[in-house]
Amino acid sequence: MSDGVRVKICGLKEAAHAAAAVGAGADYIGVVFAERIRSVTPQEARAVVDALEGATQAVAVFVDALADDILRYRDRVGFSVAQLHGAESPADAQALRDEGLVVWKAIRPTSREALGESWQAFSEATDALLVEGFSPEAAGGTGSAFPHEWLSAIDRSGPDLVLAGGLNADNVMAAIRDGRPNVVDVSSGVEVAPGIKSIDRINAFLSKVRGPVSGASPVTPREETP
Repeated sequence: MSDGVRVKICGLKEAAHAAAAVGAGADYIGVVFAERIRSVTPQEARAVVDALEGATQAVAVFVDALADDILRYRDRVGFSVAQLHGAESPADAQALRDEGLVVWKAIRPTSREALGESWQAFSEATDALLVEGFSPEAAGGTGSAFPHEWLSAIDRSGPDLVLAGGLNADNVMAAIRDGRPNVVDVSSGVEVAPGIKSIDRINAFLSKVRGPVSGASPVTPREETP
């Protein structure tokens, strides 16, 4: 068990999987609106969000979507966190925060230096930065990891760190030890086939990280610096 580390189960398409994740202690579930195998319609996403209880929050994943479209999806689906996985700018992220959304920005570094530059660029405009390995196949959800030692030079006084990429029940505790994240994010690591979630694997992942269910607090918007 790792005290204080929160868990996001991403790429959910079925309400039953969302309910199972909530029951096992997930802090976040993710629905994907990008054009990928895990993509959902607004109606499907609404059913997933409606299955949430307690403090579990919904995170919606977008790639290069317009702010107006993200806000329309929010009003229709009911998520509280927008996760940006494309070439969005710090200004794009801040505009969504100004509309009341918690914003996570995904970073896919190809080097330690690239990670540092991206972290610095987005640190004032986001509530959390999600770091995963780069893959030319897609803008996320590929299960690509990166050297966690690259995180050692990052100034951790700003946004939360969400660690993603290649995590599963077997390696997540080592990733937490090495990367010291605030949140771990899993998608393919709790699937039996691409896009097909397993309740058993969701339970195993959450059990490994969280142990007995407890009330970890969610990422909330940071106070603006005067």
